[in-house]
Amino acid sequence: MIRVFSLPSHAAIERTSGVDFARVIQPMTHLNKLKDFDVTIYDPKLNKKMDWLKATADNDILHLNYTTNPWAFAIMGTMARKYDRKIVLDMDDALWDVLPDNTAYEVYKRDSEGIKNFTAICNEVDYITCTNRYLKNVIAHNSAKYPDKIKIFPNYIDLDLYKHRSPFKDELQIQLTHFGSSSHWVSLQDEEFAKAIDRIFREYPNVTFKTIGALLPKYKARWGMRYNHDFGDVDIYKWIKDKFPGFMDETDIIVAPLSVNVYNRSKSSIKFLEASSAKKPGVYQRIRQYEEVVEEGKNGFLAGTAEEWYQSIKKLVDDKALRWGMGQKAFETVEKDWTIQKNVKKYADFFNSLTKT
Repeated sequence: MIRVFSLPSHAAIERTSGVDFARVIQPMTHLNKLKDFDVTIYDPKLNKKMDWLKATADNDILHLNYTTNPWAFAIMGTMARKYDRKIVLDMDDALWDVLPDNTAYEVYKRDSEGIKNFTAICNEVDYITCTNRYLKNVIAHNSAKYPDKIKIFPNYIDLDLYKHRSPFKDELQIQLTHFGSSSHWVSLQDEEFAKAIDRIFREYPNVTFKTIGALLPKYKARWGMRYNHDFGDVDIYKWIKDKFPGFMDETDIIVAPLSVNVYNRSKSSIKFLEASSAKKPGVYQRIRQYEEVVEEGKNGFLAGTAEEWYQSIKKLVDDKALRWGMGQKAFETVEKDWTIQKNVKKYADFFNSLTKT
């Protein structure tokens, strides 16, 4: 039996963050269902005091996502070394290249105390897990970790939790939808994308655009009532259960522009996975993570220039059969290759290997 203590490092009593869920809680919950694993996931809602002495003494592996807290890590790390336990740290962002519009910029910007502490922690842990090969290279470049100590685990999705399948929306009114936090504001205001929406709006009076999680006054002034916004939820479970189904039901086409830079290249394709779980067709930025999951014209479209955004959205607006078929194909892609249930063995193999080194 392999015993794992897993810490969602951004955990809070009042909410569960998306990064904690996707990178720690979801995979470890499913790992715990396997017969050879006993996984304890720390839950702050139980309001129990963290006892690192007990956690390290009772477990073989300590698993957490990224943190900048030096004293807390020092306590955990000291106990881990005392009992000869492996420490695995997960990260899903190129924190060394955090963008100025990110709410965590002051914490992780170059030469900040936060990024220095974080780098020191990366150097100390035994292994780092991350979302993709691009991020793996970023980690190796900015830390003392050799590539063989960095393991890739893409984001996956649980279709039993993301269980809402939107009925096909066959109406004259067409809604384009983007969902994402404030860290996507700059990407959303990309002029190539905006020019395409300008053109779509001129040609199709029945098309509107809605952003969930971001209000952009620039677009309100530009497009008036054709542009609207709403809010998601800071708690991932409330988002999945209470907000996501309704937003997907009113959506015809998902759009996901993303500025092309080191930070964004290191992101995952989670938006495609979520939207596709509800059988929604989409147009996604022509960037590494979406190029890996989108089969052009079949389960989605890729776009980078104003012309590509325009042509892709236009095709979906004009052809309801294409919207339906692409949504179906997108769902089939996720169901076939991107569920946590079909990929949890990769985690099992990795954690099993740690106990043999």
